[in-house]
Amino acid sequence: MFRSIIAGISTSVLVSGILTYWSYTPVSERAGDTMYTSASGIFILYLIYTLPIILISGFLTDVLIRNRLKHLPSRLRFFVLAILYVLSGVLIGTILILTFTKETFDVPISLTIAGGSALLYYLVNQLIERAFRRVHKKETSVC
Repeated sequence: MFRSIIAGISTSVLVSGILTYWSYTPVSERAGDTMYTSASGIFILYLIYTLPIILISGFLTDVLIRNRLKHLPSRLRFFVLAILYVLSGVLIGTILILTFTKETFDVPISLTIAGGSALLYYLVNQLIERAFRRVHKKETSVC
């Protein structure tokens, strides 16, 4: 649970940073008489939207998928879980799009972002799990 929260917060910050970099208009490219939002404002806005979505969907995906594949060898499990996390991200993104949007926008890009965010969550979660294992192993070997 604690690992999922840390992974969710880390992933939300990374995804918000990537989306901010992608959507920010530098000062040198801005048109006159047009109002623009600062990079920090865009980042905070993305963080407000991504944090609850990634925390809830990441935790649900962890609960539903992760413990079901413990019987697979570790390398195969890594790739199967990565694919399942991407598919769950796309599924959750589709549900959110169908539920909350009334206007048209680029659905393939949105689903790519959803799948990429889910994959990033999985990879961050794996890194955190390895770090926790390494710290736990050092604590037990000292005693």
